[in-house]
Amino acid sequence: MASFFKTYRVTPEGERIDGVFAMAFIHNDQYHLTPIRIYRDGMVDCWTWVTFEEFKEKVRSGWVVTQPPPDASVSIWPLASFTATDASYGIEPEQFIREVADEIEALNGRPTSRDRCLEAWRAYDAMPSEDTKEALRLAYRAVPEHNRKFILTGIDRKDHPLHHVLYSEE
Repeated sequence: MASFFKTYRVTPEGERIDGVFAMAFIHNDQYHLTPIRIYRDGMVDCWTWVTFEEFKEKVRSGWVVTQPPPDASVSIWPLASFTATDASYGIEPEQFIREVADEIEALNGRPTSRDRCLEAWRAYDAMPSEDTKEALRLAYRAVPEHNRKFILTGIDRKDHPLHHVLYSEE
């Protein structure tokens, strides 16, 4: 995951709503590094309270940004402000949306895209066929790209068995 940390909020009625947050940029004149808070009930705090559907539009409109453009003015208030001249970023905007969706699923105790991929792997492993291989391929592609490492195993073995099944013919 993209360095999600636990958080929560308390409703006016006193109910605790668990959540997580990760860092991204809000584009409001400058690009402000800020926590994006995601909650179990699907609400997202990105300098404004929005539903998950509205959050997707905030990302697609450029309000929530994972990759400021070259020469962007970046603020990490109150620590620093600078111009991004030689930066590299690890998460594409659409992949961030998919990851936030996974986090909402996890907060609700439902399977994430990684969980569904593991289940598809188990189904393929139990009964290899073109159908189970295609289901595995679709499940693997549903996992956010930056989270496709180490789905099956630890850092030592990586996902070589999975990649061999999916890409051995290519």
